[in-house]
This record gives sequence, structure tokens and C-alpha cells, in this order.
Amino acid sequence: MTEVTATVQRAAQWAGEDPDEVARWNPVYRALVDGSGTPPERSPGPQDAPAAGIDLVRRQLSAPALLVVAVTEAGRTRHLRIGLAPGTGTMERADGEGPSQWTELAAQQVPSTVCALLEESGIDLSTAQLEIGSGEDVLRLTPQQIRLAREALAAGVPAEEAFSSLPELDDALRDALTATGPRLSLSLTLHDPRGRVAEEPVTWSRLWVTGRDGMYRMDRPASAPMEVRPVGGGDVLGTLLPILEQGLLFAAEATAAGGAR
Repeated sequence: MTEVTATVQRAAQWAGEDPDEVARWNPVYRALVDGSGTPPERSPGPQDAPAAGIDLVRRQLSAPALLVVAVTEAGRTRHLRIGLAPGTGTMERADGEGPSQWTELAAQQVPSTVCALLEESGIDLSTAQLEIGSGEDVLRLTPQQIRLAREALAAGVPAEEAFSSLPELDDALRDALTATGPRLSLSLTLHDPRGRVAEEPVTWSRLWVTGRDGMYRMDRPASAPMEVRPVGGGDVLGTLLPILEQGLLFAAEATAAGGAR
């Protein structure tokens, strides 16, 4: 199994500077590389990757379906960026600011790989159960609370203090907004540079935080303030599994469309 160690910047250099190549990259990686989608100039010194390693990072950078899992705990953030594919995909594993590990990952290994990271981080992983709920159990800041929080943050007040001092704040919402436990973000970015399966890239994301009284899911609708919902640990797997399935289906469709003439 091919495996290489490199920063995203170095991997981008290995992949090459051909604009057509860069245009095929998943938007997540185009944003990560200098925010412009253009690889930096090649720096002298480090050895180039073997041919198999170059192929590996190219497959990862241009993944049509990229699942990103990030866990932050005690100031440390670990990422899994997984290029989904019907058979064998690719993965970039990053820990803090150090170089990433790039390797292949079979589709059937994705759930166990993600769960291993979450278990190491202390994320509650109960039996999969996506919590739909109703509008009544959604917690939101009022317009006045949003204004006061923004003013406090703009004045340099730490986030935990800015939110904890808001007047008439629901206890559960206060617990979620000041949570210091592990934070988990999950996103899926779908990208078909040929425009045959999807004309524009699509990104879905979700965040969970762990407070003193439990876990909370945070979503930000397109035209509304952030929604916070108390959930059980099963909500994580209940979300991950269908999102993984959707990503694999898209990757299969994009691959098939790419091979059609």
C-alpha cells in the first residue's frame, strides 16, 4: 500500500502546476493551497515523491467526494480528509500543523477509521440514531443576544465569557456555546469539474460540541441564525453513515460520467 508523508503545500507541488490539473482539484484543497488554487513555487531541497506517491496525492486532491472529519480537543485539532471512491479511495491524516500522512483507504474501512479517531478523542459514539426532532427543541440566540455577543467579541472579550454573560440565556444554550469538551466537525464536498453530475460544487457541514450536560448539534441554515439542538451520541453515527453513502454514490456517478465518451 502506497503511503507518503507531506504537507498539503508539498503535495500540491508534487501534483504539478498545470492549470488544468488544478481545476480538477476538490474545492477544499484549492482553498487550502494559498487560498488561490495555485500551487506555490517549488522550493529547493526536499526530495520528490515516488511515482506511486504522486499518483496518490493527485487522486486525493481531485477527489470528487471529499469527506472531512475534524476533532478539536485541548487545543489540538486532528483531521481526516477522505477521498471517497466506490472501491479504494484515498486519505490524508493530519495532526496539528505537522506534515500529513497520505495513504489509500478502501470504502469499507472508512467507518471504522473515522470511529477510531472519535473514540480516541472521547466523542460519544452510541448506536446510530439521527435525531430529527421538532422546531420546539431547537435553541437559538435572540437578535438582541446576537448583537451583544458580536459587540463583546469585537471588543476582544473571549468567546466563552462573551456568551456566558448574555442576559436571559437558556441554560442548555449557554452550555453549548461555552462548551469546552471535544468539538467534532463533519463535512462533505461534492465536485465534478466536468459538470456532468453537478454543475457547481456542493458542501454540507455539521458541528457537534460537548458541554457539561451533554452533546449539542449545531447547524447554520442558509437564511437563519445558528440552530443548536441537544442530541445523544448516536446522532454522530446517525449522520455519518447516510452522508458517507451519499458521498460514495456521487463518487461512483462522477467516475462513470468521466469515463463516458
